[in-house]
Amino acid sequence: MISAELTVNLYLATSDLLSRELVEKALPDLYTISCFDTISSLQQGLQDGKPELVLCAQSLIEDKQKQILMSLMSNSPNSKILIFGESRPIDIQIEALKNGSRGYFDNSLPIEKLHIALQNVLHGEVWIERHVIAGLIDELSHIPEVTQQQQDSLEKLSPKETEVAEQVSYGLTNKMIASAMNISERTVKAHLTAIFSKLEMSDRLSLAIFFRDLRM
Repeated sequence: MISAELTVNLYLATSDLLSRELVEKALPDLYTISCFDTISSLQQGLQDGKPELVLCAQSLIEDKQKQILMSLMSNSPNSKILIFGESRPIDIQIEALKNGSRGYFDNSLPIEKLHIALQNVLHGEVWIERHVIAGLIDELSHIPEVTQQQQDSLEKLSPKETEVAEQVSYGLTNKMIASAMNISERTVKAHLTAIFSKLEMSDRLSLAIFFRDLRM
């Protein structure tokens, strides 16, 4: 987790005042929040500053999701975008991920979980519900090619690391993997860190796709 001494610049884009107030009250002080009520003002903000995180309401991008997300990423390539909003069909959440967002936070979840979601995204992971993962893996239109170096690196994985990676490819969370393997969540995280390093990957979605392809 990020230390309390460090601050995270977060751009919050929503036209709903109540949503804005809920987010501001739910997040701890380590976030420096700048608010925008339109996509155009957010785009201007991204030209002036480069936040670590962008939290954008689905309602602002509903009609032109792909175009808007591409524009936001063009303005600030290193900013990680998390979409939030009311419950949406799986295909809409998948489209948001395919178009460059790092996840979809469903407003039906307790607002206290938003900090956890943002921290996951900040550290290179994605935030999606488990039932979306299988659909995402099947629907992704562009699967990164497995390099020969990654293939060779498989031999460097320990049996436990391989088992953890396979569990990730089936959409299991760290907590579920820990329970299934009778190990602690800290041990699961340690295995994942080693796996990412050995396979030269940065997030669990890439890992899931990689191991899914190995089964095909």
